[in-house]
Amino acid sequence: MVVLAACRSTAPPPIRRMPDPTGPPLAGAALTPAQLEAARAAVAAAESGQAAKGEERLRLLPEGHPVRALAELELRFLQGEAVLGQAEALAAANPGYGSAWGLVVVAARRQGDARAALPAARTAARLQPDAGWGPVAVELEGTVVGELVSRGRALLQSGDAAGALARAREALEVAPGVVTGRTLAVRALLALHDSRGAAGLVPGLPDTAEGLELKGNVAQALGQWDLALEFYNRLPADTPNRCELIAEARRRLRLSDAPPYLTRALSARPLRRAGLAAIIAWEAPGLAGKAAGAVPVFEDVVQLQERRDIVVVARAGVIPGDAIARRFAPNRVVSPGELAAVLDRLATALGRPAPRWCGGGEQGCLQLPEAVDGRTAADLVRRVAGEGGDPCAQR
Repeated sequence: MVVLAACRSTAPPPIRRMPDPTGPPLAGAALTPAQLEAARAAVAAAESGQAAKGEERLRLLPEGHPVRALAELELRFLQGEAVLGQAEALAAANPGYGSAWGLVVVAARRQGDARAALPAARTAARLQPDAGWGPVAVELEGTVVGELVSRGRALLQSGDAAGALARAREALEVAPGVVTGRTLAVRALLALHDSRGAAGLVPGLPDTAEGLELKGNVAQALGQWDLALEFYNRLPADTPNRCELIAEARRRLRLSDAPPYLTRALSARPLRRAGLAAIIAWEAPGLAGKAAGAVPVFEDVVQLQERRDIVVVARAGVIPGDAIARRFAPNRVVSPGELAAVLDRLATALGRPAPRWCGGGEQGCLQLPEAVDGRTAADLVRRVAGEGGDPCAQR
């Protein structure tokens, strides 16, 4: 008796590197099982280096069919050809064909084009949720956002805040919730003096050290020093510039209630003696307790708003007037030499170390300005007076 061996079809080897052109959802007219098997076998053969065999198997599929078109592109890709543009065109023509979008991902990644690969990976992940495109999309998102933010930070550091903002907005378009993109955008907007725009992005910042500092910076830019102080006080204790931020916010909050003549003195260029007296009395409030000298009578300060401050600094021996002529000369411009002498006497009155003035660029010294203005004088007064001790301490 003759026994006939049963005919068995041999399953094609699995596709390991390329998207399966027969993976659902498919595009085009329905194909027979043999045609689907031929498409898979063609790609598998090409993966194993048998491109000619793969091309032969594809002849079983109808010309122009999306599955055949995709498999042909995959064969060409495996032979080293650049097929990104054609893959994009095929996917666009068949938007529901998941594997076509998968080839766009693979081809774009080979060319180093993460920007093109990301939307294709997201589409492929939506169409083929079990094909592993989701993690690829997440990885690509991180790459794209990281590149944009890195480029934006470099632009911001170089002074191109507008360019940095553009990169930040691109990053937020790619991933609306990404913190690094939002942080970059806030920094760029602050550099562009668009505090309102920065404020609109603040709610999305986390309460990390960087987030709290940026929130404080935005509040500061809006003149909301009470809110800025609240954010700075919430910074972790080991934040490098925490104390300086708190001290400045506390000083500016106090200045918001300052008399108008002090505000004028701080912005004065050049600074006059009446303004210097006001600054010293404000920045070194402890001086009032040291003012034990006789109460002077200066006829040229009677009508001035600064007269009480003038009396304090004169009684403390910090800014003397002419007791015989009864003149203080409140409108005389303060010279650098006079400022240095005043600050030396201020240190003595407060029992503080004498200031060390810079001569040859040594470290730790105080530099006198060529022309005295209010802001510079206030800074030097604070440094000499050392008011408040620990700038982080409440007072």
